[in-house]
Amino acid sequence: MILLRPLLGLLLFAAPVFLRALELPNIFSDHMVLQRDQPLPVWGRADAGATVKISFGRQSVETVADAEGKWLAKLAPESASATPDTLTITSGEKTLVFSDVLVGEVWLCSGQSNMQVKVESSLNGDLVTLGGGHPLIRLYQVEITPSTTPRFSAKATWTQTDAQSIGKFSAAGFHFGTAVQSVLGVPVGLIGAYAGGTPAIAWTRPSAFPQHPLLLQHAADWEAGMPSYAERQADYKIRFAAWKKSRGFSPNADINVWAYDDSPKPELYDPRGTKRPGVLANGMLAPVAPYALRGAIWYQGEADAGWVPERYDERLAVMVNDWRVWWGNPDLAFGIAQLANFKKPVAEPTDENWSRLRESQRRLAEKDPLVGLAVTIDTGEANDIHPWDKQTVGQRLARWALADIYKKIKLPGGPEPVEATFTGSVRIRFSSIGGGLWVFNGGALQGFTVAGADGVFHPAVAELKGKDAVEVTCPTVPAPETVRYAWAMNPRGANLYNTQRLPAGPFELKQ
Repeated sequence: MILLRPLLGLLLFAAPVFLRALELPNIFSDHMVLQRDQPLPVWGRADAGATVKISFGRQSVETVADAEGKWLAKLAPESASATPDTLTITSGEKTLVFSDVLVGEVWLCSGQSNMQVKVESSLNGDLVTLGGGHPLIRLYQVEITPSTTPRFSAKATWTQTDAQSIGKFSAAGFHFGTAVQSVLGVPVGLIGAYAGGTPAIAWTRPSAFPQHPLLLQHAADWEAGMPSYAERQADYKIRFAAWKKSRGFSPNADINVWAYDDSPKPELYDPRGTKRPGVLANGMLAPVAPYALRGAIWYQGEADAGWVPERYDERLAVMVNDWRVWWGNPDLAFGIAQLANFKKPVAEPTDENWSRLRESQRRLAEKDPLVGLAVTIDTGEANDIHPWDKQTVGQRLARWALADIYKKIKLPGGPEPVEATFTGSVRIRFSSIGGGLWVFNGGALQGFTVAGADGVFHPAVAELKGKDAVEVTCPTVPAPETVRYAWAMNPRGANLYNTQRLPAGPFELKQ
C-alpha cells in the first residue's frame, strides 16, 4: 500500500486536461445551405477567451470567445456551389465537422397557420411528395417553442429532401423554394419557423417595441392581463361550451371558432402561449439569427385583423426593420402573402377588418422596395380559413422574388394601381400589366365601389380604357372622393387581371 499511494498520486496528476467547450446552434449541421454572395456569420459558445478557428473551402478565420464564452466570426462571401463541401470549427482540442454543405439561396418561411399548412395536407400534396427528393433543396424546420428569453439553439437539423421531409414542411414555403430553385439553378435552403394563430408582435423582439406606441401598449396590456388569466380562461370554457350546445355541436367537437362570427373568441393573454409579445422571436428566430439569408416570406395577418388592422403596416414594418437589424442585413427582402378570400360573399359594399388589413399589407409593399406582395384573393375557400391551394401562393411569392429581387423576369404579379384621377368619374392607371389589363372570363368588370364626401360606398360601373387604365363611374356618387376594389373578406366577382392571368389585389385610393 505504501508503494501504491505515490503511484496513485502520479496517475491523478497525469490525468488528461478536459477539452475546451465548443458548441454551435443546430442551424449549423450536415446538409446545410449557406447564402451565396454575402458575408457568412458563424457563431457559438466556447470557453471564455478561447480561440475559435472556422474553415470552409479555401478560407479560414479566427475569433476569440468573450468573457461569457460567446463568439461570432464572419466568413467572406462565397459563390453558389452544388458541390458538397465541409465546414470545420476548432477550439483547443475539440473539432466540429459539418459535411455536405452547399452554397446558394436561403429563405426564411414564417408566419401563422397558413404558412404552417404542410405539403401533405395541401392541394396535390400526394403528387408533390410522390416525386421524391430534390437534391438541391434543403429544409430546416424550427419546432414551435415560445420563450421569454432568447434560445441559443433549436432541436432541428438540416435535412435533405425526401417524401417525408417534404410532406411535413410548409406547403407555401416549399412551392416557393422549388420555383426559385428551378429558375436560378442553384441550391436553395428553406428555414421554416411558423406557428398557427400568432400575431406579428410575437415574432418581434421586445427591444423593438419602443418604436411604435401600439406595440408598447399591447405588451403592457398583456402583462397586466396575465395575473387573471386562469379565472378568465375558466369563464371562457363555460361560455364556449354553452355556445357549442346552442349551435348543436357535440361537447367534444373540434371547432374552428374563427369561422363563426358569433362564437366566443379564445383568451388572448395566455402567459404560456405563442401569442405573447416577443416569445416567438425569442423562441423560434433567435436560434437561427443571424444565419445569412436572402430574405423571408411571410403568410400572416388573420391573427392581427381584429387589432387596428389599418395600422398593421406600421407594426409589420417595425418587425421587418427589426429583422434587418438582427440579421445585420439592410437589404433583407420580405415577401407577403396577402390574406386569401374567406367566408360567404356578400352583395352589398362592406368595410371588414380583413379588407383594411389587406390594404395595410399593400401599403407596406408600396412603400418599401424590398417588400413584395402576392395577391391570393382567388386562392381561398369560403368555408375554410386554411385553403388547400398553397401551390399558387408559393409560386406567386416566387414570381415576386424572381422579378424584384433576382431580376430574372419582368412581371412580379398582377396589376397594381399607381395613380387615380378624380373628376366626375375616377380614372385609375396601373403598372404590372404585362400585355395589358384583362377581364377574367370576359363580361363586365366588377368589384369597384366609390364614395363621396359622406363616406358611403356604392357599387360602381368600371370599364377598361386602353391597356393600362380603368374608368369608374357611379350616378349615385357624382363627385367621388374614394374608390375601392375587391373590398370584402370574399370579393367574389372581382375580375381585374392582366393578360398573364394574374389578379389585381384589393385597394383603396383617395382623392
